[in-house]
Amino acid sequence: MFSALKPQFIFKTVNTLLITFALSACTQKFNDVNATLDEAFFGTDDVVLSQQEIIKLPYASSFVRINGGAKLFMVLAFAEPNPKTGVMQLKWLSSDKAMVVTEDGRIVKTLGLAQKNLTAITPINLPSLPSFASINKKQHIWSAEYDWQTDNRYLFNYEATITPVLRKTSQLKTTVWEKEITEVLEVVSIPSLSASFTNQYWIDGDGNVVKSHQYLGPDMGDIEMTILKPFAL
Repeated sequence: MFSALKPQFIFKTVNTLLITFALSACTQKFNDVNATLDEAFFGTDDVVLSQQEIIKLPYASSFVRINGGAKLFMVLAFAEPNPKTGVMQLKWLSSDKAMVVTEDGRIVKTLGLAQKNLTAITPINLPSLPSFASINKKQHIWSAEYDWQTDNRYLFNYEATITPVLRKTSQLKTTVWEKEITEVLEVVSIPSLSASFTNQYWIDGDGNVVKSHQYLGPDMGDIEMTILKPFAL
């Protein structure tokens, strides 16, 4: 398992990202991985990294595709407990300051995406969002409120009903690993908008989301995410 970076981020203009690391437990200097990150973050083509290049980085990492665009290689920047629930939030940062925040594999917040962002998913009558380990055993329908920011306008408290659906079990292979996974769909219905969308997750035997295809909201864009190295404390 792999940790998050423990950096301070300093952003400069025009496609430049400088990351200063405080690496207390790791002897590898950032200069050693700088070229790999530059190649991964910048450009319009899909990132192609070898297994060796990915494994060489000592941090949690993922492939991310936003709104069907180029495949990005993202390294986990921060891991912090949700102050309301205590569930660990993982914060993935891109070179243009966009951030994707996940809890147990679900995208719960985005920042810096063009035009539309998810600002929160808040479970209703539950202490936290259901884990996929429990969904694999009990396919209970649950509810949540969605908040968004779109075109400089905030949309709050849109109640949604989420219906999990277990699908097939199969093998899934990435550049780094191969696992037996179970596919889980979550059908998200928002009656006040007369809209619905379906999120897709691939869950390993430990109940961890190793791949997902999630929508921020109805007609609000989508994010595909494949975990290459998982985070662990």
